[in-house]
Amino acid sequence: MAVRKRKTSILAGILGLVLLFAGSIGILIAPSSALVLIVVMGTGIVLLLVAFFLVRGSIAALPGKSRDN
Repeated sequence: MAVRKRKTSILAGILGLVLLFAGSIGILIAPSSALVLIVVMGTGIVLLLVAFFLVRGSIAALPGKSRDN
């Protein structure tokens, strides 16, 4: 289960980064279609957030210093 979540998180993160950068480069190249490209960038941001939420439990379980102080 954890391996599947990690793979899904990696795929969502990569796709989110690709959409985010493709949208921003697209706005520079073709500013006339900015609205569509802003939606693409927003989708990339949502996918990045999904990727972080999928591995949130795994990150919290890593050994290290506590954050209580």
